[in-house]
Amino acid sequence: MKRTLFLGAAAAGLTAALQVVPAQADAISDFYKGKRMTMLIGLSVGGGYDRYARLTARYIGKYIPGEPRVIAKNMTGGGSLVMANFAYNVAPQDGSIIAAPQRGVPVEPLVSGKDSKAKLDPRKAQWLGSLNRETSLSISWVPSGIKSAEDLYTKEFIAGGTGVTTDSVITGHIMRNLLGMKYKMIAGYPGGSEINLAMQRGEVMGRATHSWSSLKSGSDYRLVKEGKIAILYQMGAKKNPDPALKDVPFAVDFAKDPRTRKILFLKFAVNEFGYPYFMGPKVPKARYQAVLEAFKKASRDPGLIATMKKRKMGHDPIYGEEMTALLSDMYSTPPDIIEDLRKASRPASEVAKVKLPVITAKGKLTRVRGKGKNLRFKGESTKGEKVDARLRVKGKKTKITVGGKPAKASDLKKDMDCTVTYKGRSPSVIACM
Repeated sequence: MKRTLFLGAAAAGLTAALQVVPAQADAISDFYKGKRMTMLIGLSVGGGYDRYARLTARYIGKYIPGEPRVIAKNMTGGGSLVMANFAYNVAPQDGSIIAAPQRGVPVEPLVSGKDSKAKLDPRKAQWLGSLNRETSLSISWVPSGIKSAEDLYTKEFIAGGTGVTTDSVITGHIMRNLLGMKYKMIAGYPGGSEINLAMQRGEVMGRATHSWSSLKSGSDYRLVKEGKIAILYQMGAKKNPDPALKDVPFAVDFAKDPRTRKILFLKFAVNEFGYPYFMGPKVPKARYQAVLEAFKKASRDPGLIATMKKRKMGHDPIYGEEMTALLSDMYSTPPDIIEDLRKASRPASEVAKVKLPVITAKGKLTRVRGKGKNLRFKGESTKGEKVDARLRVKGKKTKITVGGKPAKASDLKKDMDCTVTYKGRSPSVIACM
């Protein structure tokens, strides 16, 4: 009799458990059905982070129960910390927001310590992963006189970066403080695209960090082949096996002693995070898990992989569980090594900030998206310089005319001949024919 009662109770429990799974799945589907999710991108339009995030946004929605529409939106500032802090503390914690920060953000509090501008605990964020692990590069504009890593020990190297406490700037401090390379960092650029243009204009001499997949797949790679851009060295958890980088030195090998090597490895292992995504710490676990599984499926989507191959984008995914475990290991590093890394990350003096020039140029709109809010413009400035700008129209701050008459952003069309005045990515005047 007792055995019969036990089996009956077990069967009833199993039936109840089986009913919970579809009920939970239905609840997730009901939440996301007809909803608009946002992929918040912490860097500017056109760079590697932007390209990876927008591609992910295009595919992930169809694998989330309820198939929500996922739109991409840029929120720049502080090398993506403005966006990361917003997504962690202010944005809705209902599962409708995915954050795409710079890869240094997960370890920014570890590296910067009390000086950190991160208002978040990366160990409590809910990580989805990245479509690609990354190798970072230091590059120079050859006409500036810097042609190899050896030159960095004898000549001042003025390099551009984004936020003062971001990886793009801190890496230069580390290479100077630990290895004696003569870096001088200038911060304040909205993103990598602006730094590349500043480098070609002679405002800076190069970059302390540049993603290999972004350089290899972008239009600037022709400048590498033409000998105008030099790849000085590579940074990562390990040396990249790509044949194109076989003769490019590995930064960790510059260390003269085991302790320095450990510090450099701790810093550069962050490249495993590639182009990371996270959800807020209070997002319900079931919704986070649904989006995590959707990301895994999207990363294997044949269409996404074909697009990445066509665009020459690296595809070597890392998922949330591995990221979380790696972060746990990094944050358990012995305190003395962490302190040495923090000391090496500090600037010798106050970091200079760029004053973005106001540029007026004539040319064509080569791309128009987001109802005219996101533009790509190619032409020639009044100083005779070629320009290739990705611009964001900001409401009433941008005066728009078409054929001499006041117009809206939605009136802008591809191939229009225009005169544009802009600073960074912000146009103040767009006058088109």
